[in-house]
Amino acid sequence: MILFEAIETETGGRFDALDITNDVLKLVRSSGVRDGNVLVFSPHTTCSVVITSSGNGSLKALERTMETLAPKDHYYAHDDLDIRTENLVEEEPANAPAHIFHIFAGKTSESIPIVNGVPALGEGQRVLFLELDSSRHRRCFIQVVGE
Repeated sequence: MILFEAIETETGGRFDALDITNDVLKLVRSSGVRDGNVLVFSPHTTCSVVITSSGNGSLKALERTMETLAPKDHYYAHDDLDIRTENLVEEEPANAPAHIFHIFAGKTSESIPIVNGVPALGEGQRVLFLELDSSRHRRCFIQVVGE
């Protein structure tokens, strides 16, 4: 059994966190899969999928870490449109810190085992779709695979 769902959303800006745990639980439940995996994936290079405890403490710590690794006020060749000529979009934003943090965080996706029909999340764990850049239209994919 393979079941797929795309979530469409508008993010609220840098470090906006969309809690998609209930979407994950609902898709797993509706799939009827007893044993397998659920994959949560971001097709964006400035968004992350993370499993963390609920509450703002974790997000604030991540935001402070991002500011340490890739400060907003530094020069980045990625944002210098006088020298950068590839992968440009209309009204290209200055968003190098979001790209850099995404690379270091390495969180394009999370895979969660499904055991006895339930994603094996720990107590208090939540699945978050995290915006690292600016407010815009985004997608997040959830895929359930198993039997």
